[in-house]
Amino acid sequence: MKFFDKYLNKFIGLLIILNVLHQILTSGYELSDKNLYFSNIFVLVSFIIFIIEFITRLILERKISTLSAVDLIVIINFFFLNFIDLRIFRIFRAYSIFSNHRILLPTNTLLKTIWKQRLSILGTQIVVFSLLLIFSVIIHFLEKDLQPEAFGNILDSMWYGIATLTTVGYGDVTPITDLGKLISSFAMFLGIAMFALPAAILASAYYEDIQKRNFLVSLEAITEINLFSNLPIGAITKINSKLEPIVLPAKQIIFEKGDIADALYIIEFGSVQVEIENPVILGAGDFFGETGLISDAKRNATISVQEEAKLLRLSKDSLQELTEEFSSLFEELKLSADNRTG
Repeated sequence: MKFFDKYLNKFIGLLIILNVLHQILTSGYELSDKNLYFSNIFVLVSFIIFIIEFITRLILERKISTLSAVDLIVIINFFFLNFIDLRIFRIFRAYSIFSNHRILLPTNTLLKTIWKQRLSILGTQIVVFSLLLIFSVIIHFLEKDLQPEAFGNILDSMWYGIATLTTVGYGDVTPITDLGKLISSFAMFLGIAMFALPAAILASAYYEDIQKRNFLVSLEAITEINLFSNLPIGAITKINSKLEPIVLPAKQIIFEKGDIADALYIIEFGSVQVEIENPVILGAGDFFGETGLISDAKRNATISVQEEAKLLRLSKDSLQELTEEFSSLFEELKLSADNRTG
């Protein structure tokens, strides 16, 4: 599992990106026989690797997630249906693989926000669709006799209704009657208001999620952590400069038993699970990883994220520098390590 997450996963992500680029660059172009041969070999080898990766993931996760279902559809289509090239849909798997990269973090946050707010967004779109139907029916009865080719039935009227409510206004169809123009003007203003509503919902939720993942660590947040609560402000300021914030998704393994102890971790929000005989859950304000650093030993337990968490990572070198300057910090860590090892 560790090898899969650290190495194979990233390789698959890069291979997916290469396949998407290949799909884009080869679309609509006639390749020479030689280039076509190498192109087909690349795609075939890629899908063989994708199958191996899919089976491996299925064995490890023991379930088919939404992304795995999409992967399966893409694979089946390539080998059996060959309807259209569906490789582009695997871009979401690449987003998932590189979800913790700082460049992709905002993109993945937006996708998660859309998913979490799906019911609210769906509710607003149902209202918009209802208004579209009402408007299309009214404009149909007002204009059908004067413009039967454009408003002869409700479905044709809906084309004008969509262009009006979205304020796109193609100009290919316009009402003639004064009442039709008045209602159309009202629909344009209503469309602006209705489509601003889901945008406001998404913007608010997205801002909230981004704030939760803000990589800046405040002095106030550090002083609320028990480990640092008794240190002077000078020490807090120095610690602040050495902490490395990271955001990890649920089920992500932070480190495994037997790994080299290279850092101390502090939980700012979320929770992690210490996978021992009787699993222990650590939450906001707790810290872990100090035992291996104090005793200069390897990790004695596997720790994974239980629910999405923001961790503050303090490297071994930085911790050693701080404990040499602030002896009380070392004493607190040693006491914690002794208590946890019994």
